[in-house]
Amino acid sequence: MRSKRIMALALLSISLLSVGCGKKESAGAKDSATPSSVESGTTLAETSKEAEAAKDTLEGVVLDASMNGFTLQNKDLGLVYVETGEDAAEKPDLSKLANGFTPGEGVKLLGKMDGQNFSLSAAADQATALGDRDALYTVGQALFAVRDKNVQALAELAQYPLYLGIESGNEIDSKDELMRKYTAEQIFTEEFTNSVLHCDLLNLREAGGNLVVSVDGGKPNLIFTKTDAGYRLSAINVTK
Repeated sequence: MRSKRIMALALLSISLLSVGCGKKESAGAKDSATPSSVESGTTLAETSKEAEAAKDTLEGVVLDASMNGFTLQNKDLGLVYVETGEDAAEKPDLSKLANGFTPGEGVKLLGKMDGQNFSLSAAADQATALGDRDALYTVGQALFAVRDKNVQALAELAQYPLYLGIESGNEIDSKDELMRKYTAEQIFTEEFTNSVLHCDLLNLREAGGNLVVSVDGGKPNLIFTKTDAGYRLSAINVTK
């Protein structure tokens, strides 16, 4: 009888020991899973940061805008058209734009540059040094005229007499005279066009009532002078 009781106690001890081992193993399995979960979260965070860093940023001034896109002036790329409508690669986040894409206002874009095409992901307002939306809009119209080599469009933005710096320089008394005496080839030279289109419009500042539009503040350039009717084109310096 006594031997049976001893055997029963022995079996009970073995059973309890097996249960205890099982609990320890489960806790160990739980502990080993924790570092893996933390590591996975860290990896996801790093991946997100890397994806964000892989995007390109583009800063500049909006020159015109429509429901489907807008034209941005950027000092490195010149004039860039960015799609925002149905043809856009993705629907961009525009929540950080107070007034949407407004001509004459600065913006900072986040997206991806592919050749001359920019796929927009998000946009935010960017302050301009000039802080004059109307003036920057006027300058933007001149940049379109230069890009399109349109003498008439440029002439309509001018006040007369207009100074035309080609070689020795001349004063032009009217829009008709400018269009009659000078061709697009004479005015829109490669050097002049590149200098004007690649100006830093975002950081353009007034100096003595004038705005000097060029890549480095020198010639070739366009000069706009402040008048009672706003800024008007007062000089076209084609040569240095």
